[in-house]
Amino acid sequence: MGFKVFFVIAGCSLSLISAEQKDVKLFFQRTCAACHGLDGSARGQNGQKLPGRVLSDVRWQGSKKDVDLVNSILKGKGGMPSFQSQLSEKEVETLVAEIIRPLAARKK
Repeated sequence: MGFKVFFVIAGCSLSLISAEQKDVKLFFQRTCAACHGLDGSARGQNGQKLPGRVLSDVRWQGSKKDVDLVNSILKGKGGMPSFQSQLSEKEVETLVAEIIRPLAARKK
């Protein structure tokens, strides 16, 4: 019986993790894409230049550590506001790993 309980608990944990990732993806789409574009190109749907950094730039991403990106998102940098009141550090780490880093990989 204890064995079955383990699987139920493990299933709940996995669904909570995937729900958190979906929220971060939605946050990027609703908030970050306004300046960085959905594909990280800093271009809008009609090709217009947006005010954000090109997140899909392989060289730029290669020059940044995850901790640098996390700090910039939490504290703000340049014209980018702080998102510390909207996202936890863990959520920002997920945002960097699951959304921002793959943008450069897709560009290759």
